[in-house]
Amino acid sequence: MWKNYLKIAFRSLVKRRLFTMVNLLGLVLGLVAFLGLFAYVATEWSYNDFHANKDRIYRIVVSEGEDTFETFLPPGYAGVLETNFSDIASAGRFVEGIAGGLVAIPETDLVFREDGINFVEDDFFETFSFPIARGTADLAATNTAVITEDMADKFFSNSDPIGKSFLLSNQFGKQEFTVTGVLESIPFRSDITGDIFLSINTLENPANRSGNDWADPNGFDSGFVNLFVMTKAGVDSEDLAEQLTSFIRQTPNSEETTIVLQDLPSLHLGNSISDPLPTSAEMGAVLVFLAIAILILAIAYVNYLNLSSANILTRIKEIKMRKVLGAHSWQLANQFMTETLVLLLTSLLVSIVGLHILAPYASAIFGKEIWFESLKEPQTILIVSMVIGVCTLISGFYVVVISGKFDTKSQVKFKPDSQLLRKSLVVFQFVISIGIIICTLVIRDQLSFMQSQSLGMNVAQKLVVAGPNDVGENRSSKMDAFKQSLASQIVVKGIAGSNSLPGQGYNFSTSGITPLVARPEDKEYNYSMFIIDEQFIPIYEIEILAGRNFTSSEAVQGWNVINKVMLNESAAAQLGFENPAAAIGQNILWGRPFEVVGVTADYHHMSLRETIKPMIFLAAQADGFFTLVVDPAQVKEAISATQETYESIFPGNPFTYSFMDEKFAAQYEQEAQLSLAFSIAGILAIMISCLGLFGLAAYAVQQRTKEIGIRKVLGASTESLINLISKDFIVLVFFAMIFAFPLAYYAMNSWLADFPYKAGLSIWTFSLAGLLTLVIALVTVGFQAWKAAWANPAETLKSE
Repeated sequence: MWKNYLKIAFRSLVKRRLFTMVNLLGLVLGLVAFLGLFAYVATEWSYNDFHANKDRIYRIVVSEGEDTFETFLPPGYAGVLETNFSDIASAGRFVEGIAGGLVAIPETDLVFREDGINFVEDDFFETFSFPIARGTADLAATNTAVITEDMADKFFSNSDPIGKSFLLSNQFGKQEFTVTGVLESIPFRSDITGDIFLSINTLENPANRSGNDWADPNGFDSGFVNLFVMTKAGVDSEDLAEQLTSFIRQTPNSEETTIVLQDLPSLHLGNSISDPLPTSAEMGAVLVFLAIAILILAIAYVNYLNLSSANILTRIKEIKMRKVLGAHSWQLANQFMTETLVLLLTSLLVSIVGLHILAPYASAIFGKEIWFESLKEPQTILIVSMVIGVCTLISGFYVVVISGKFDTKSQVKFKPDSQLLRKSLVVFQFVISIGIIICTLVIRDQLSFMQSQSLGMNVAQKLVVAGPNDVGENRSSKMDAFKQSLASQIVVKGIAGSNSLPGQGYNFSTSGITPLVARPEDKEYNYSMFIIDEQFIPIYEIEILAGRNFTSSEAVQGWNVINKVMLNESAAAQLGFENPAAAIGQNILWGRPFEVVGVTADYHHMSLRETIKPMIFLAAQADGFFTLVVDPAQVKEAISATQETYESIFPGNPFTYSFMDEKFAAQYEQEAQLSLAFSIAGILAIMISCLGLFGLAAYAVQQRTKEIGIRKVLGASTESLINLISKDFIVLVFFAMIFAFPLAYYAMNSWLADFPYKAGLSIWTFSLAGLLTLVIALVTVGFQAWKAAWANPAETLKSE
């Protein structure tokens, strides 16, 4: 029986080649999009799941109030936790972002600038399951390091790196580290990354901190580490969190502190879309892509159902004959289910090949590596099998539904009617297509808005040079010589120093800063600290609302000596000053009094995805980065002159540069990737929908061929015939707009709610999406209508 079904299915598919090709193309496009997006979703959902102890590892998050969470904590609490809580098997400190610098290989001339350097606990690689390729990865001793295989090849070529040393020059001075272990490549599905891992015990010796006492690994004053705890087996994390909260609230001024244990798997996306804890990705965005995957597959399948219904009407004689000969509805259903299964399996095979071809371009679309191996996982195979099975069954039931119910006497007169259902499915397709197009346009509008808004500073024509790490003696005089040498160059119009950059971040954040008379609310306030020299404000053209800029003398002495600061407008308001002028000459308390000498206008130090934070500027002879103002017509000459000066004054330090406007624009990469992904999804959705429209229009023309011929003989114009065929389909697109517009408005209004500065929703965006869809649909249907209108009526009517 099934052999007969297969034989008839292949004959039917070959006989109706146009319908088969349109169906096949639509299903392939839908499956490629579905599988690609599903692989992206699976990648995001599987972060950090390769650690053997993932169910027992938690990051400590501290909450001081509603919706305020802090993950950077004082390192000294690690020892306190292990000592006072028996349910904790180990407490580990993980420090990133402070150890980057120059790596020099002794007895060679190899020098590298590396940023992926972290300080970690001595049992870090016992807690986390990063695969060790060579050595023991033992970091108990000071000045020991574990490096990745990529770093091992880079530093030591083909020789065994175990026991070998490298010199690291950074803010903690120049120190020698011995390699005790080599890691295999860290899986890209990890939120904890790095290239070099240093023993945090190294910082216990004050001599290894080079005056940076805030970096004491046992201190309680500065929060700069992530604390991870691994519980003993069977420990309830919520109960432990309550114990930790009760313990910390015994400390003065911590009565409202709450400790939360964030499990390792939820570090990436959180436990739910409403999870308030800090994560490295957004579950909402992942769920949006999952929804798009399902919707595009739904469009493709609805497209198939629609064309199948039209196909069934062309096979009316076959169905009647089968009914007359005693065929049951389930036998008809089996036949059409077999055809569906053949098409779906063929489409799946073709889509897998297509996905393999497109895989190298996936990272460019999503902005990250995609774990396509997830498609081979048993769960994925089961999901795809269920989708194919359900779609096949629906096709069978669909045939039964549109075949209608009739008795034996009416079999010969039977004519199924599926107009309403078919039109409803067309509307459904275009609701999704128009919705995705609107979302694409809104995302692009928001991205354009953020990129075009005034920042309150000037990032154009700025060349940024990374400062030296290994300067040696006479650091101050070398910095002066470098700046003065460049300032004398014709191609350089100005130079400023800072220890971080706009768009990159701040130097650190802190609390406990108050006016002279502290207020109860001050303990809830945080301030972002930014270390600059006297040229930074004028170079970036940041407006000073009151007071003055730092002087050259103040920058050379440093903020720790002069006890003077500058505020931005938000910081002045948060400290209680009525206006910027009222803050000038006043003292604020940060352990000791600091005089406010100037207040700047608020500017967007970070992207417009963030609100402007209260900032405090600290004066120093900052040399983390140098910002040069250069003539756009002489950029090459400026780079060449800067490199020559840099290498002569700071030999052994690699010269690296970038452009400030590009660095700042890189903050919008997430929105740019989202826009690209939505654009591709929109194109696929409208293509699949129009494929269905093309097929249905072809069917409509086929059914009305003789009618069109008669109308032409009676004098109907080509225009009237095109309108006759097209108007029904265009009306369906208008109906789709009625449903799509409010749904898209609600979805994008919710998305924009997360942005403090937004472009808003424009009626022109919705109009453009509707017009674009209408034009594409009109061209699709109009082609078939034009073809029918220009057909020779003698040919269409000769059988009459």
